[in-house]
Amino acid sequence: METLATIQDTTMLADFGERANEAALRAVFSLYQERRPINTQRSQRAALFLFAGFLQSAGIQVGNLYTDPAAWEGITWGLAQAFQKWLIQNSYSMKTVNDRVSVVKVYMALVNQAGVIADSEILKLRGLRGYTRKEAKDTDAIREAHGIATRKGAKKSNATIISDEQVQALCQIQSNTPQARRDALLMCLLLDHGMRVSEVTLLRIENIDLVQRQITFYRPKTGRTSRHNLRGRAWNCLTEYLAKDNRSERGVLILSSCKTGALVQGKDMTIRAINQRVRKLGIAEGLKNLSPHDCRHYGATKAGNDPDVSLAGLMAWGGWSNPHSAAHYINHGSADNDGVNLGME
Repeated sequence: METLATIQDTTMLADFGERANEAALRAVFSLYQERRPINTQRSQRAALFLFAGFLQSAGIQVGNLYTDPAAWEGITWGLAQAFQKWLIQNSYSMKTVNDRVSVVKVYMALVNQAGVIADSEILKLRGLRGYTRKEAKDTDAIREAHGIATRKGAKKSNATIISDEQVQALCQIQSNTPQARRDALLMCLLLDHGMRVSEVTLLRIENIDLVQRQITFYRPKTGRTSRHNLRGRAWNCLTEYLAKDNRSERGVLILSSCKTGALVQGKDMTIRAINQRVRKLGIAEGLKNLSPHDCRHYGATKAGNDPDVSLAGLMAWGGWSNPHSAAHYINHGSADNDGVNLGME
């Protein structure tokens, strides 16, 4: 027979558990978001802001979809599907369409945990798929036939192709000036080490091991830390730059420069400044609209075409956690069966 104390304990436990569930449901977004990299959080906020704009264009007013689960009340899988079509009709690139709809699906699943959206809506939502590469290509062809643009803004759909000769020029110190030495090091890090612009701007002198010839750096996009050996021209540019232009023992590695070309000690180059500088250096070598990501694309493609570079090695070099992202750059032969010896005598 249960005693009064046992009944009271059971009641207290049930009450405590219910209150804990309520607290977890209220925090369902923050618990998820705090485990995402900063860049992912920024991208998700942009996606949900765009989704709110779509709803507003349809006469639907919502609260903050990024912070408030209750703001999702009344959102259905049909609205998510309509959002997908709206993005296509409004000239967003197919990658943006897939990315933005994917974010909406993630948050609808989260608010389902909070009891705001019914299970039946989530079951229907599973049928809302992203576009495959072929489907995206076919959809763009249809949009072009109807006079609809296939992307917004000036962002390029394809990377700028850089020749080995142009790379050699970009990684050379062009004149005996601090800015020229800084620029050569910057381009080596982008081209030979495939660093993202967000990674370069965070580099610090104390992250360099001059004895081991290594540099350790943080990757904001993935939340991981990488370590690269410094070789050849990157090592030569680095040592000359540190000896002549940035002699600090700690602090920013890639220094900003003023209009005169002089480096500003202690001040880092911003992402925007790096983008502008890379573009200007590219123009000098006959490359229009060169971007830091073009440099990363060059390095990844170069490594991916090297038969001695494994998929795992390429993933480690570029800091990819998804094999598909790295495999995109692999092309070890001129023919599809170059890597298979079946039928050879």
